[in-house]
This record gives sequence, C-alpha cells and structure tokens, in this order.
Amino acid sequence: MKMLKRQNIASLLLLYFCTFVNFFNFTNALWPIPQQWSNGSSTLVLYPSVEIKLTIISPTSEDLSIKTKKIFNSAKNRFQQYLIQEKYVSPNVKFNIPTHPSKKILQLIEIEVYDGNSELELGVNESYCLLLDTSRNYYSIDDILKTIEIMSWNKMNVFHWHIVDATSWPVVSKKFPKLSEKGAYDPKTMIYTKQDIRIVDEYAKLRGIRVVPEFDMPGHTHSISGGYPELISCINEQPRWDLYAAEPPSGQLNPARKETYEFIKTLIPEMASYFSDKYYHAGGDEIKTKCWEEDEYVKKYLSSNSGSSTETLLAKIIDEIQNTVISAHKIPMFWQETVATHDLNITKDAIIQVWYGNDTVKNVVNKGYKTIVGSAEYWYLDCGHGGWVGNNINGNSWCDPYKTWQKIYSFNPINGLTDDEAKLVIGGEALLWSEQADPNNFEQLLWPRSSAVAEVLWSGPQGLNVNEALPRLHDLRFRLVGRGVKAEPLQPLWCVLHGGCDMPNS
Repeated sequence: MKMLKRQNIASLLLLYFCTFVNFFNFTNALWPIPQQWSNGSSTLVLYPSVEIKLTIISPTSEDLSIKTKKIFNSAKNRFQQYLIQEKYVSPNVKFNIPTHPSKKILQLIEIEVYDGNSELELGVNESYCLLLDTSRNYYSIDDILKTIEIMSWNKMNVFHWHIVDATSWPVVSKKFPKLSEKGAYDPKTMIYTKQDIRIVDEYAKLRGIRVVPEFDMPGHTHSISGGYPELISCINEQPRWDLYAAEPPSGQLNPARKETYEFIKTLIPEMASYFSDKYYHAGGDEIKTKCWEEDEYVKKYLSSNSGSSTETLLAKIIDEIQNTVISAHKIPMFWQETVATHDLNITKDAIIQVWYGNDTVKNVVNKGYKTIVGSAEYWYLDCGHGGWVGNNINGNSWCDPYKTWQKIYSFNPINGLTDDEAKLVIGGEALLWSEQADPNNFEQLLWPRSSAVAEVLWSGPQGLNVNEALPRLHDLRFRLVGRGVKAEPLQPLWCVLHGGCDMPNS
C-alpha cells in the first residue's frame, strides 16, 4: 500500500508537535510511526503560548478561504488545548524547564498554503478505518464524536458507521417514520436525526475523517419489520433462528414483493443525503436462502417465473440496491459475499470489504475490485468474550480467542498478494461489533488495540516489530488515559517501568 498524501491542517499541526516537543525519548512519543521520518539534533521547547499563523499565498475564492481558515482554526484550537490540558504522562517522563541557551523556545509556527484554490483533500486513495456498530447497542452522539476525536490522534481517516442492523433502526426517516418509531430501542432518546448525523459528519471532516454509513440490505433487516412487516421475510423465527439468520433476530427484505423495491428506491436516496461522503456501504452479507424458500410470496414468484431461484432473486434485489445507490450519486460498497460467494453483478467502481480470509482478498482483487480488509481472524475487536447467546454454557464463540494487540500488529493484509494485486488493497479496518459492547466498555475494547491497526496501515505491514512498538504503545496509552480515554492497560506497571516481561526464548 502506497503512502497517502495527507493534506489536512490537523496533520500539519501534529507534525509540528511531534517535531518540536522533546518530551522524553522522541521515538517513544510517536504513534503511528510514518514510513519515513527523521529528527534533528537540537531541542526546541514548545509552550501553550506559541503563536500559530496561517498564510494563504495564492489567490483564492472567498468561500474556499473561509473553509480553509475554519479547518485551520479548529485544528489550532485543539492543538493549543492539548498543550494546556495534558494531565497524565508516562511514568518515565521527566520535565525540565530549559535554562541553557542551547535549548531554544519556539515562539512561532508559520503555515503557508500555496494553492488556496484547492480544497483540502480527504483522500480515498487509502482508507484507515474504524467500524462502530451502533445498532446492537446504542451509542450517543457524544460517544461517537469522542471516538472520532481519538481516531484523529491515531491518523485514522474513515469512520465506518454501521448505523442500523437487525436489532434496531435508530435513524429517523421522514419518508418512513415508522422505521425509528418502531425500530429504535427508544424512539425519543435512542435515535439519530438528520441534524445529529450532520453534526457527526462536520465534526469528522474538520479532523480529516470521512464518515461512511452502512445500511445493510437485504439481510440483517429485522428492525424494519416493526414498522413495515410486509417488507420482511422470516421475521424472528424461533427457536431455530440459526436456520434463517447469522444471529437473532432473523429477517430479510422480501425480494418477491414490488413494495420492497419501492421502499429501496425511496429510502436509500434519503439516507444517502444525510452524509457528505461519496461512498455508501450497502452491506449484502450473510444471506440465508431458507428465509426466502419458506416465504409464501417468494414461493409464488418462483412458481410463476420459470428459471428463477433464490439466487436470481438475490441478484435482482442487489441490482436494485446498487442502481439506487448510484442514482443517488454515491459509490457503493459491499461485503465480500456479493462477489466471493454469490458472484453478483457488482460494478467495478464499488469497493468490496473483506472480513474473512486472505484467500478471499486474493479472490476479490483478482476480479478487479478495490478492497478494504478487516480480518475477523485479526482485527475483530469484539472477539474473545465468549458466546453471547443466553444458553451457551461452553463459553466460546465463533471468533475466539481475544485479539491481543500483538496479534493485531502481526497481521499483513496484503500477505500472499503480488505487487499488482496489493495495489487494489486500498486500506484496512478495525471493527467493533456491539453484541457485548456499549458505552460502558467500548473504549477499553477499542483502545489502544485500534492504534495497533492504525500503525500497520499507516507504516505498512513490513518490518514491524512488537518489541520496538511496545514502549511507544505504552506511552500512547498513557496519553490517551490523560485525555480521558478509558484505554485498557497492556501490562502491569512494573513491566512498563522495568521491562523484562517477554516470553523467554526456548
């Protein structure tokens, strides 16, 4: 994966911060470490009173100038706030106020924008993503904004908002108001309005982060059935839900009813309009054909249409979803099943997200698709807490064991690919599914393990070493805690202070 050109002001300010502040050991302070970097031999001390000045050199339109200055001022204010409010540091850190003339105080940082007519790039050439599932358990807008803020500290640039699923539909729709009225956990307090989403979108944009929504269809759609039951097949089949869905509650959009297609054509453009990003994740994963095989409308359709099958019905409804996304001026994203399992007619402009198997990555890129990798074997952060279904006494789940930061850090998403194949892997993703996560514990599950994902993607997977990374990750974790993040510890404090806590060589 090539190194992305990063042109947001926040990154520039952080670069200055890392260059000029000599907290302790410079290399310990930097995470994620770039593919190439160098440091000088002199020391500059940076105080909160430092002046940060922006100059736009070339002529620029008034609108672009206002946008640029807004982004700059937002980043500048955050930067100076961090200098003032840093409360907790690594126990290895010792601060000394400089008295020697060789230690110069940096009083001014000047940033010059040479091409004021160009908008700051929120590039999609490479994606360093984090998925948060806000359907299985609800997260407030404040929870989401804080997560995006922490992402920016880790150079992550895409917030994949898995905003609805089988369990709940918290997004308010004017076209279909009963979606949230009947599908949200609480239709007044556990919802996301269009204004809420715009707040998240703008907040992320000011930090160089894109917000990509996911409205998964045709599977994982039980939450639609509360308000519009006529659109859904196999609604909450019990007790053998496993025959109809990957997990309870079961329910899939009914591909044999014309009302379903009218729903798709109306809903997707409305939901797409809530978000500014050009990509729209349409799901397409974990379809259970038995759900449709036992549906009376589907049976009638198949008997009336010679040569039809549940597979052709799947192709039909995915075509409708894809065409509607494109008509809404968005580029579709889908999960791997659409091309690796079902070989559907997905546009080559789409991005395919692979969640299982390096062999699947190779399969997808060989079909010519750009790919984002979020491996369940390595980067599913919810794994390791055992089975969550109520009567599971075995204590295990399908994706155990727990993914330690070392396991996460060891993953190479382009392993086994040729150079040409690897060029189609445009990024990767840390994923937190929320069956056993909610606002009370999700920060511990995300951080600092997502930081390990960020460095694999930012630095490139080759040449990474857990022994070199551990001291830096410790320091990052202390800084996260100092900023109010409930980041989990990596080791006992004794190991941080003294070392010597590695596995012995056999």
